[in-house]
Amino acid sequence: MAPRAWLAVGVALIALVLAGRSARADDGDDDETLAGRRALIVLRILAYDKALATRAPGDEVIVFIVAGPGAASRAERDRWLAGFALLPKVKAGGRPVRAMPVDYRDVAGFDALAAFHHPAAMIVSEGLGFAAPALRRVARARHVVAVSTRETEVRDGFAIGLIAGDSRDEIVVNLEAAREQGARFGAGLLQLARLVGAGQP
Repeated sequence: MAPRAWLAVGVALIALVLAGRSARADDGDDDETLAGRRALIVLRILAYDKALATRAPGDEVIVFIVAGPGAASRAERDRWLAGFALLPKVKAGGRPVRAMPVDYRDVAGFDALAAFHHPAAMIVSEGLGFAAPALRRVARARHVVAVSTRETEVRDGFAIGLIAGDSRDEIVVNLEAAREQGARFGAGLLQLARLVGAGQP
């Protein structure tokens, strides 16, 4: 499918999610399908970033999938990787996307990886609350958009949340954090998302 067609599919998926059409597994989707939909939505969110080319130079757009030491964290990482694997031809900013698994051990090692690879985003799996302040510092210093599926982490300084509700998934944006992490999201995304953080309810 052509990049423009994928963009249309992604925007349609976002609209369906926010309109209340659930993308959750309990509505009949298996884990793989759900992971693929969420991965696609993350890529379309990145496509709204006017600073993507500056933040993430190179021939490909890299997305870190960060896991902690626990089994649940690694399982969430593996679900995200499976989702991205379903989208081998989808591009962001006209470039191919590579999802890269990263095991978080310490901030120095993680910062070195971010400095070397210039990821556009980091999707942070559960079980890394102990490292959240360090991850936020790296995100700001290296201009990496931090993504979570937990709203508390978005309110505390991650840029993007893809949050499961009772009947739907919702895109949540901490606009101040996104700006600190170097992103400049277009109005199209901000009209679709719920904003949290400073000055927001």
